[in-house]
Amino acid sequence: MSEQLASVFFWLIILIPIGVFARQIQEVRRGTRSKFKGAVLFFSYSILPVLVYGLVFLVLVGVEELTRLPVIAEGFARTLLLVVGIGSAEVLFLTAIFAVAVWLLGVPGNVA
Repeated sequence: MSEQLASVFFWLIILIPIGVFARQIQEVRRGTRSKFKGAVLFFSYSILPVLVYGLVFLVLVGVEELTRLPVIAEGFARTLLLVVGIGSAEVLFLTAIFAVAVWLLGVPGNVA
């Protein structure tokens, strides 16, 4: 069960930043959001699934340590660093791409 949960979280961590990227580019292009605020919101919304995954993992490990019952499988526990690492790298990479894309956008009246 937890292996399927890990794969669902992995795909959410990969796909959510792509959707947020498209949404924030639209907001900046329309002029309803400044370039800086769009970049900050993009980073914030994109890193959230990675943080939630790490928090869920830590809670499950804590419950396992307190109750001495096997709550998570060892395979699920081993994916933590890999998934958090890949998710964080993706967010940082997409944030840099977002900043360059927003900088290259010619949005009139949007100087920030």
